[in-house]
Amino acid sequence: MHVHVSSRDRAWLPATNGLLAPHPVCRECGAVKNISGDRARGMGYYANVLSEIKKHLESRGGKLSQAQIRLIMRELESSEYFNDTYTLLGSVQRSMFTRVVQKYTGLSRSFIEAFL
Repeated sequence: MHVHVSSRDRAWLPATNGLLAPHPVCRECGAVKNISGDRARGMGYYANVLSEIKKHLESRGGKLSQAQIRLIMRELESSEYFNDTYTLLGSVQRSMFTRVVQKYTGLSRSFIEAFL
C-alpha cells in the first residue's frame, strides 16, 4: 500500500448532491478521493474516541483497561479500513470500529456510536 498523493488533475464526478464536482486523483495509482460528507478519518480520531469512552466509563465507575485499548488499536491499525483515508467511507470505518470495540469490551453498539 502506498501513500496517496493528489495530482493537480481533477476528475469531474457526481457529488452527493447529484451535481458534478472536481475530485482529486492520486497521481500514483489513479484512485479518486472521497470528498463526500462521509469522509474517512485517521487513527488519531479513533484513539481520541477510545479515550473519551474510557473517561466516561471511569466517571461512572466502569473501566476500560490499557490492555483492551492496545488490543483494539492493534486490530484497527492492522485493518485495511483504517490505512486508506483517501478512498474509504467514514461509515465503513465507524462500523468496523464499533465491531472491534464490542469484541474487546462487550459495550453496546448504541453506547459506542454515541461517541462517534
